[in-house]
Amino acid sequence: MTENLEKFYDENGYVVIEKVFSDDEANIFNNYMRRHANTSFAALINPDRYESLLDQDERPKSDITLKEIEETSSMARSIMTDKRMTELLEIFHGRKCVGLSSQFIFKEAYSDYCTQAWKPHQDNFYPKNKNAAYVTLNWFLRDADKENGTIYCYPGTHKLGLLPAENNISFRENVGDNPGSECKIPDNFLDKKKDIIIPENSIVILNGNCIHGSYPNNSNRSRPWYSSCYISEGEDFVVGSSSKREVIDLATSD
Repeated sequence: MTENLEKFYDENGYVVIEKVFSDDEANIFNNYMRRHANTSFAALINPDRYESLLDQDERPKSDITLKEIEETSSMARSIMTDKRMTELLEIFHGRKCVGLSSQFIFKEAYSDYCTQAWKPHQDNFYPKNKNAAYVTLNWFLRDADKENGTIYCYPGTHKLGLLPAENNISFRENVGDNPGSECKIPDNFLDKKKDIIIPENSIVILNGNCIHGSYPNNSNRSRPWYSSCYISEGEDFVVGSSSKREVIDLATSD
């Protein structure tokens, strides 16, 4: 099974892994994150950092909200550094990694951002690593299909290297705008687009150079996901004005 999944990832640039965490863990984390959503359910950048989550939590501050911010940021960091995540990195990425940043996207049904659809892009456009050393582990807390805004990929494009792309706003963009620094799909990949149907509580491992995008959420089902971003140890990366990437030691937790 593992060998087949490794081969699939090597050939396609992505793979779906089910039930890495328990359903209880997925539900608890989703409920924790929802406490910090604003009225538009805009994305949260680096919720694993207390100060970052504090800045984005728009509720009046009190002992209760400060405690919740501490609880959620600690949980988000523990997920990023969890040994189950680092073991996936060892198996599929094959290189010792450090964390860089994280993001939580609610894609809440009927919210201001529910119709947001990411343009086809490479995640590595943002840290701009030249050695294909960037990878994300994306925890889908609920099921995802085309109706509620799943992602699509162009399998095999991770082998093309980093492609030229538009430099578009991809965090807290205006409502109605579609984010993603769009790159041109090579002609020989135009007919290879693949919609990724994702079971509830699954992780999508995505090579940073694999071209992908997402659909709008036109359903009554939300599509929350937590993206943990990593890079091979010792590799160069762009810090970024929004992501504020920094080296995070992956000392594992039990």
